[in-house]
Amino acid sequence: MRVYLCEKPSQARDIAAVLGVQSKDKSSITTADGVVTWAFGHLLEQVPPDAYDETLKRWALASLPIAPAQWKVAVKDSAKDQFKAIAALLKKATEVVIATDADREGEMIARELMDYVGFKGKIQRLWLSALDVASVKKALANLKPGTETAGLYQSALGRSRADWLVGMNLTRAFTLAGRSQGSEGVRSVGRVQTPTLNLVVQRDRQIEGFKPVPYFELFGFFAAGQAFKTKWKMPEGQNDEAGHCLDRNTIEAVAIKIADKTGTVSRCETKRITENAPLPFSLSSLQKACSAQFGLGAQEVLDIAQALYETHKATTYPRSDCNYLPEEQFHEASGIVKALASADPDIHRLSEKLDLSRKSPAWNTKKITAHHAIIPTHTPPNLEAMNGNERKVYELIRRHYLAQFLPPYEYDRTQIDITIEAELFQTTGKIEQMTGWRMLYGKADLADDEPNDDDEQTLPALTQGQAVPLTHTEVAAKQTKPPSRYTEGTLIDAMQTIGKHITDSRLKAILKENSGIGTEATRAGIIANLIERD
Repeated sequence: MRVYLCEKPSQARDIAAVLGVQSKDKSSITTADGVVTWAFGHLLEQVPPDAYDETLKRWALASLPIAPAQWKVAVKDSAKDQFKAIAALLKKATEVVIATDADREGEMIARELMDYVGFKGKIQRLWLSALDVASVKKALANLKPGTETAGLYQSALGRSRADWLVGMNLTRAFTLAGRSQGSEGVRSVGRVQTPTLNLVVQRDRQIEGFKPVPYFELFGFFAAGQAFKTKWKMPEGQNDEAGHCLDRNTIEAVAIKIADKTGTVSRCETKRITENAPLPFSLSSLQKACSAQFGLGAQEVLDIAQALYETHKATTYPRSDCNYLPEEQFHEASGIVKALASADPDIHRLSEKLDLSRKSPAWNTKKITAHHAIIPTHTPPNLEAMNGNERKVYELIRRHYLAQFLPPYEYDRTQIDITIEAELFQTTGKIEQMTGWRMLYGKADLADDEPNDDDEQTLPALTQGQAVPLTHTEVAAKQTKPPSRYTEGTLIDAMQTIGKHITDSRLKAILKENSGIGTEATRAGIIANLIERD
């Protein structure tokens, strides 16, 4: 008998519907190709220290470290009925198709159950990137051998046991140390949770201890048919580490020196800049974008992405760490765009401008990890069924996908240097030449990409060596600003790049290879737990 082991009931229903439902009961669905059953996430859990040794119920420094010689797990009280049903099916099964989420934790949810009941039969893996009918059929036709994904289980076991060792031992150690100093309560320590908390604490201390430093800037306004604004560049060695001028007298002396004088254009360079569309989203890049644009929390975005994948069948697997798409799926773009256009008149009109033969840098099989980027599915989305935030996030995912089929954004950037009385003033200007993919975005969506407001000014046509009279100057008094407090989006970025705070080259390399601390699937929950415990 073949058993399909899913992670949750909704997933089981989707797969069973494609296989052909014959009958149902409260714990499984019989289909034309075997029985589909489901867990509720992890049905097993690590046991506490006192399950290994009764004396460990009492917290004492002398008992640390606690390191099990043989690891034990137990069935969760809330899952006993479903576990019994799954165990009975596994004992009859000759083959199991692991149909849990296609990631490390999904692998563990299935295989820990199989190990616990002693299943020894054939194992295959259903690797789903989406839950729409077309994607399920495609995955069922391309089952992977179980050996291909077995390593994910070992990785998940290692993560689970490392979390237990760090959490159980260090939580007891720090709690007992705190109690010896008169502190009450439990000091929870986690392998990822604690360094994440440290990032926040260090940033808050930087802000609390910050003392603003006043500095000054000098702007020169020149005329060459039209007025334009430039900024004085202070000579190296006279400024501070940030390039600021801290002495107002220095600024004012330069302003007096150049008053009523004429400058000379010492550099006038224009370069055509071409920008490709932003890559499709990974979960973390989606969380960062939604934090910045909509003020959504990391867990909120993950929940929405999960609903778009699982409930609406509108987007692909949500917990991806990849921003790229496999070249083998490039031919599927026309079907996806057709589905999008059928559900939204705005996309139908836009589709006439899309070039589905354009292969952007997002299509790169060599950069694919376990999953490709989050994109729309072949299923026409029911936009009316989505709530407000789901619709916002979905449209953002959709926009990043459609942008791949529009031309690059092109503009001319001009750099002007003016020398006046041996002082250097600089400015830049930007003239758009081709809107390209930016037609999909409002200015607010791209605010982070704009270097500064000066790029927006239109510069007159100038030539090197041209004389340009100074009309007036302005002195701006400013002060340094403290670092910004973390948002959930910027904290995720800090977790990914935490290696930059490490001096040990070996550890730095490990953190870089693993994209920092936490995973796409766990960072949101870690942040949510820290907020809850605040």
